[in-house]
Amino acid sequence: MKTTVAAIIVLYRSGSTDLLVEELAAQGVATIVLIDNGATEPGEWTSTFANCVVHRVAFGQNLGYGLAVNRGLAMIEESMVLIMNPDVVLHTGAVDALVATAASSGAVGAVGPKVLDSDGGRYPSFRRFPSLWQSIRHGAIGWLAPESSATRSYRMSDLNPSTAVTVPWISGACLLCRTDVIRRVGGFDPKYHLYLEDVDLCRRMALFGYQIVYEPRAVVTHVGGTSSSQRRLGAVVEHHRSMATYASLEQRSTLLLFAVEIGVGLRCAMSVIRTIITGTVRN
Repeated sequence: MKTTVAAIIVLYRSGSTDLLVEELAAQGVATIVLIDNGATEPGEWTSTFANCVVHRVAFGQNLGYGLAVNRGLAMIEESMVLIMNPDVVLHTGAVDALVATAASSGAVGAVGPKVLDSDGGRYPSFRRFPSLWQSIRHGAIGWLAPESSATRSYRMSDLNPSTAVTVPWISGACLLCRTDVIRRVGGFDPKYHLYLEDVDLCRRMALFGYQIVYEPRAVVTHVGGTSSSQRRLGAVVEHHRSMATYASLEQRSTLLLFAVEIGVGLRCAMSVIRTIITGTVRN
């Protein structure tokens, strides 16, 4: 059976996507679905670019990232789906490398590329599922001391593999999923309006027995924060709301859950102060 690839990109006042569409088409993507969460009026437009069909859809409201992707999943028929941010730049051969790894074994559920920052540095795009204690330490001091042991352990900073390896979870800035797998696990959880939907998706894929793979031979550059920079404080609040949602899945004790929520609230307050001072949003 021939492997075919679709791409889903969620927009929010993201500017032109012409160059990205052109690059996706050049790398063999058959269908591109652009979900415009920033549009205030509903509508759907279809066009073609080379051999690629491009759908642009607006629902007249901000559905949130996860639900928007799920709507896009309902529109595709391809066997692989590339989910990515609009501010990601594909390097030559990135899609082929991701597809080859995803197709190499039925055990693979999702594959993520090597992600570079706009300055050329490697972004920590694969990470561990944080324990409660690690989350507390990373949340409390990670933004002040990014080289702390807790933060380096969570981000797996000491690992820089040159070949494909199985990892706990990969960044949703750019990831390729087998379409049947992401549908089997129910797509993204719409409880996450923005942030941590990638962590939750990889967690559920792992529970279903699928591998999450980091493929460094596929390379992309994440320009970063195009949408979030327009509303930095709102992004900070959404990030911490998602943290509380994810933490609630892991806690069985009401008292412990309350403590976690207090901790997330305090971290949110510190992050708001840092964002006001520095103008940056980090996790």
